[in-house]
Amino acid sequence: MTKRIFRSIYLVAVGVFLACVALFMAVLYNYFTGVQKNQLQMQTGLAAQGVTHEGIGYFDGLDPGDNRITWIDAEGTVLYDSRSDSSEMENHLQREEVQEALQAGRGESTRYSRTLLERSLYCAQRLEDGSVIRLSLSQNTLLTLFLGMIYPMCMISLIALVLSLVLASRLSKKIVQPLNELDLDHPLRNEGYDELAPLLRRIRLQQGQIQRQREELRQKQREFEEV
Repeated sequence: MTKRIFRSIYLVAVGVFLACVALFMAVLYNYFTGVQKNQLQMQTGLAAQGVTHEGIGYFDGLDPGDNRITWIDAEGTVLYDSRSDSSEMENHLQREEVQEALQAGRGESTRYSRTLLERSLYCAQRLEDGSVIRLSLSQNTLLTLFLGMIYPMCMISLIALVLSLVLASRLSKKIVQPLNELDLDHPLRNEGYDELAPLLRRIRLQQGQIQRQREELRQKQREFEEV
């Protein structure tokens, strides 16, 4: 019984720990993704205003940082790209975010790499002349973050396993101790779990019945001896 209780407590502790870690990572990842999307929208709006007022000269000396800026005309031809030669790039008219921007004024999309280790966030905005300015940002996926945290996760898991073993061992012994110390000769004097009260009362009742049967047997034995 002790082993079964120990195993149950241990598995529950490990399961709760792993679930908390996964939930924490997911919530934190979604939060920072939302922050990045909001920043990307704001930067796209600023870039759209700059191109509207200055044209292609807006890109002279511009440092987009981690963002990638692409300027696309109404036919899908790339007019400017901060990372590639625009003349060698394919037509972007069928891109999801470009289509949405042409139709609704603003568009967004997310695309994953083939290895699922990276994904790109896209935000596009239509300008007054019908062209589209698009900003994109690459970020690691949750899988990449998990792979990068394997070593610290293993260390934390090892510590959690050791603590779970110690906790499960102590709790299992503490749970079983009142059962091992039961005074079956005086069941109603035991101070243990309330759940054991019906069992203890039944034991006391059976002891009373056994005692009465013993007295009856003694009485019959005396009568037989007298006869």
